[in-house]
Amino acid sequence: MTANGVGRYSQDIETAVYFCCLEALQNVGKHAPEATAEVRLWEESGGLLFSVSDNGPGFDAARAHAGHGFMNMSDRLGAIGGTVRWQSQPGHGATVTGSVPVD
Repeated sequence: MTANGVGRYSQDIETAVYFCCLEALQNVGKHAPEATAEVRLWEESGGLLFSVSDNGPGFDAARAHAGHGFMNMSDRLGAIGGTVRWQSQPGHGATVTGSVPVD
């Protein structure tokens, strides 16, 4: 995990980011158990950003938008003004990125 220069935030922000990262890591464990995962947190342009990346088998990202995991993350971050995005393609791992305004 990398989190250079990241401080403390409101409970709503910390909870939303924590549970989104947890959901992404659970997806790695479920769908890519042999993969290595990396979690990054950083602050940029008035937002707290995160990414969870893995080197697993990847998936069709367009289909993931209809899944419960994506909906849960999207709803959780959306409730506090944030966003989430999934990037993947079969054979090339996956990355979940999110951002939440902190200013």
